[in-house]
Amino acid sequence: MGTWLSKVSPPRSTGWSALPPELLDLVLRRLSSYADRLRLASVCRHWRLIAMRYSVPTLPPVLPWLNFHDGTFLSLPDGERHTFRFSKYGHCVGSFSPGWLLFEKAERRRPGRQRHFLKSLLLKTTVRLPGRCSEPVDLNPDGSLSTGSGSTRSRFFIISKVIVCSGDLIAAKVNYRRHRPCAVVCCRPGMSSWSTGLCNGRWYRDMAFYKGKLYTVTTEGHLFVHGVTNDGDNGEPRVSRVEQVIQAPPPFKFTLDGPYATVGCNRMCYLVVSRTGKLLMVRWIVPCDCRSSEDSKMTLKVFEADFDMSRWLQVESLGDQVLFVSSYSSKAFSASSHHCHYLRGNQIFFIDDGLMSCRLWTTSKPRTCCMYDMSRNTIHSISLGNLHINDLSKASWFFLG
Repeated sequence: MGTWLSKVSPPRSTGWSALPPELLDLVLRRLSSYADRLRLASVCRHWRLIAMRYSVPTLPPVLPWLNFHDGTFLSLPDGERHTFRFSKYGHCVGSFSPGWLLFEKAERRRPGRQRHFLKSLLLKTTVRLPGRCSEPVDLNPDGSLSTGSGSTRSRFFIISKVIVCSGDLIAAKVNYRRHRPCAVVCCRPGMSSWSTGLCNGRWYRDMAFYKGKLYTVTTEGHLFVHGVTNDGDNGEPRVSRVEQVIQAPPPFKFTLDGPYATVGCNRMCYLVVSRTGKLLMVRWIVPCDCRSSEDSKMTLKVFEADFDMSRWLQVESLGDQVLFVSSYSSKAFSASSHHCHYLRGNQIFFIDDGLMSCRLWTTSKPRTCCMYDMSRNTIHSISLGNLHINDLSKASWFFLG
């Protein structure tokens, strides 16, 4: 898989196979790095079989890697760098569903047109996605369908997020022009085109698959559900309805100390499913006034979806949970399930992937990957070594399971 696997050679001694399975299970539970688990399993055939048969289903999930989209990955918590060769599949666009990477490759004979692939590093599986997408159908203010749209298919569209909902259903957030609101479409492996999406004029910031349904959240924090049904004629999946289920939380205003008056703020919203089965929204708020360099002016607020009352409930504490969020993928972890000192409950790890122009920290101290402590309302940077995240060099969390 990667060059780092050559660091540990299987020992010649046959005594390793005498290790009791119960002891090996305890060792595996204390390894939060995926690379360390692979090294342990590569020691001998006996260890590999024990790891696969007895421990893997009950092991706590490994900590994510940082994917820099060029074949470079940074492992947490050890900071080890891993390198993979992706030239065969083109440019890595991002990490989305756990274990899957999205690749974009230009067609040589058709300039400007792209092919998209989903690849799993763990399953060693590659899925080619449709190269066409039906034009979205515009929705009228009353929710009815507009006429004259959705009848043509185009090769020129942008995929901003992909979710592998199940073995035969894939959903994507797409748009045809960067300055046009996006739509949610879906497909099954082998389909020649993505389905027709429904466009209601909203800008969806993130998308999540929760309890068998697709949800999107806007920049303001409005939550929408997208109903997926099978077409009666050909049986292919399609988005049949879009409904707003929760209004955005009240707007937030910063009041800066000193000569600055109350200023507006910029927002990023992320959807993540909690360890207790709740749908959470993490709203990252940054003042638009960049003259202040104090990191404390930035904040992250967490809300829980209350579907019975159609509202967001603010979460004051995450308890034992730790959230990893980014525009590409997000996931919740349990701090107590990892026997390491890296994770503490009530923390949010996030990536500066969309607010570079209005971040509070100065350019002399760039912080592109950070941890927000909800208990203390403080932000701590994460060292990336000589790696950087900026507008040209994107990054995302890569969850291995």
